Amino acid sequence: MLRGMKTLLAFLFLLVVSAAAPAAPELSAEQAQRDLRLLRRAFTALHPGLYRYASPADIDAGFAAAEAEVASGASRAQVYLLATRLAAQVRCGHTWTNPSNQTPAVRELLDAAALPLVFRFVEGRLLVVASAVAGVPAGSEVLALEGRTPADLTALLMPYLRADGSSDGKRLAQLDDNANGGALQRLLPLLMPAPAEGWRLRLADGRTVRVLPMSASAREQALRAAGWQPASTAWRLSYHGDVAVLTLPTFAFWGGGFDGAAFLARSFDELHERGIRRLVVDLRDNEGGDDSLGRTLLSHLIAAPHTQPGSPRVSAYERVPYELARYLDTWDFDFFDRTGQVERLAGRGWRQPDSPAQVTTPAARPFRGQVVALVGPQNSSAGFLLARELKASGAALLMGEPTGGNLRGLNGGQLAWLTLPASGVAVDIPLVATITPGPPPDAGVAPDVAVAPRWADVVAGRDTVLQAALQRLARY
Repeated sequence: MLRGMKTLLAFLFLLVVSAAAPAAPELSAEQAQRDLRLLRRAFTALHPGLYRYASPADIDAGFAAAEAEVASGASRAQVYLLATRLAAQVRCGHTWTNPSNQTPAVRELLDAAALPLVFRFVEGRLLVVASAVAGVPAGSEVLALEGRTPADLTALLMPYLRADGSSDGKRLAQLDDNANGGALQRLLPLLMPAPAEGWRLRLADGRTVRVLPMSASAREQALRAAGWQPASTAWRLSYHGDVAVLTLPTFAFWGGGFDGAAFLARSFDELHERGIRRLVVDLRDNEGGDDSLGRTLLSHLIAAPHTQPGSPRVSAYERVPYELARYLDTWDFDFFDRTGQVERLAGRGWRQPDSPAQVTTPAARPFRGQVVALVGPQNSSAGFLLARELKASGAALLMGEPTGGNLRGLNGGQLAWLTLPASGVAVDIPLVATITPGPPPDAGVAPDVAVAPRWADVVAGRDTVLQAALQRLARY
């Protein structure tokens, strides 16, 4: 009896000690540091634009600091954040911890907790666009989240956001909850996990409320039940009186069966039949995809052939190092062997054949009216390229905000993603860099007429930029 009592007490003691002891990290220090060393090796061996905006000393310092942070081991979340920060340090819009390419364990981590609200940053203020909780209705302004103002939140998240060079507008646009954003929902729960009672929000109406985190699927279900619908990525042609609005939110239709060229042909035939002479082309949500769709659109808007000059292209390697290949995936494994296709450069990297000049010829019946193209910071890949060529050709007046991307050239076109073996974190790495000759500015494409969303308009459901374009076309 006594021995049984002692055994029970010993068992209870072990339970108490186990509960009080801190949980062991998911990854040992060696596992976490080995993942970071592999990422560093991959950046050095594969990334053609690694030093376009960051110096070797910058990159070395970033990795040294990251390895020091995991000296006692790390959680998977910590490695994800470190990899995200290191990728953002390269200052390349195609280098990031893309949620679509993560392993199931990392996707589960990213989907575990989110705020039950849809946010938009406007004029430095934080607006609730939609809500799944009764205490924070749509239209609310959040003055602080866990004591952090919108400016504080922006400063906290900026080191983790991707963009090319100094295109900070692209970084800020990722904080909004939309198809090309969502960085706040993805990163904030990892950087600032919710307290047991939920995140504390201070609202402009004077109230302080708490909101509990939801899983990504539960959040979407609750938001939809409250009447929210995500913005459509479908192409569409609509009319505001005698002004047509052609909305093209994406060029990414890989394997989807959508024929963008046929849609454009039908749309411009309809404009001709209806005698429409004023057109808005809304590209603001178009990050990129198939750049041939942009050239097809351009062909309907120009009266004479337009030539997009070719550009020098470089790669960081001739063949992918063997020790990296097993951790890489892509859609075309020919990317990994350029034997006989490249020439060694004097410094780092290999010269590929220049990208050929692209000559776009007018369609059989090009549009002859006035055209305004709406652009903004989300235009960062093929969307950026189209904005650049619309401006260069004079085919449209650009209105809106500066684009993402960069006039110095982009890293992209060919991509691989590296999966770190211990953590399961995956990082997208572009494999080709284009170099714009001359000394172009470190910036995206500037609109001809600058117009930014206004807080009062967004709260009232008005589209500041589209309304400005319609007013502009009314003069013609």
